[in-house]
Amino acid sequence: MKKIRALLGFVRIHQWYKNIVVFLPLVFALHLFLPKEFFITMLGFVSLCLVSSSTYVRNDILDLERDKVHSIKRNRSLPSGLFTVNQAWVLFVVLISIGLALSFVMSWKFTIMLVLLFVNTEIYSRWTKNIIFLDAFSIAANFIIRAISGIILIGSKLSPWLILGIFFVALFLGYTKRKAEVESLNEDAGIHRKVLKEYTPFSINSVVVISAMMIIMTYSLYAIDGQSHDWRLVLTVPMVIFVIFRQLHLVSIKDTIAQTNEVFRDKQSGISILVFFIVTIYLMYFAPAQFFK
Repeated sequence: MKKIRALLGFVRIHQWYKNIVVFLPLVFALHLFLPKEFFITMLGFVSLCLVSSSTYVRNDILDLERDKVHSIKRNRSLPSGLFTVNQAWVLFVVLISIGLALSFVMSWKFTIMLVLLFVNTEIYSRWTKNIIFLDAFSIAANFIIRAISGIILIGSKLSPWLILGIFFVALFLGYTKRKAEVESLNEDAGIHRKVLKEYTPFSINSVVVISAMMIIMTYSLYAIDGQSHDWRLVLTVPMVIFVIFRQLHLVSIKDTIAQTNEVFRDKQSGISILVFFIVTIYLMYFAPAQFFK
């Protein structure tokens, strides 16, 4: 059991939630309940999870020596000795090979997107993670790649609203994470993450607020005039604003959002996001159209 838990931690199974973005085109293109499209998107999700896990394994291999002397990262599966480097390389090859092979069966264009995801992650791991502002932009680019992958899988039209919305959400989550790290780690922030030395209280607070405003503006405009479902999605705008306000409150509390996925561990946020998706699906798929004419 210890080995299995170590393996799940090694491939970062807890980070797979990021790949749920691939389902968003399915929802907003009104294809959610079409069996063929849902099945191929599910396979795409699996491919994304395998390829993204391979990037985590490769990154741990390349950072092995640094992780060994890190106070927290030395407890990871590879630095702690639970896996050897050779085993890690085998795992990397297996994950990326199966992921890319599965993607190619569905669409060669989808395979290209997975390759781009891998390449951008490599660039982030080697360079952009140490460049102020560009670190979060690089992470956001991976979410855009996931979204475009979902669009490719179901063959729907590329939506600028979806791309912009996901981009700003990813920026917001990335910068709130940086803000929490800067404020909680103080003078040790630069040791934990090199780029944190570059952020100032003013700059990090500014980009958090700006990205939050862009999420609200983009989604509000989409709900009003950017989709073909009348004005029904306007009813969900207050939910989006509440979730944003909740995150801004949480990030003002030190140590509250130490990791990006901590957002979803907050009870109020989790319930609000769940209600938002339930209401959105009801309004888009089941609500009588004549009510919104």
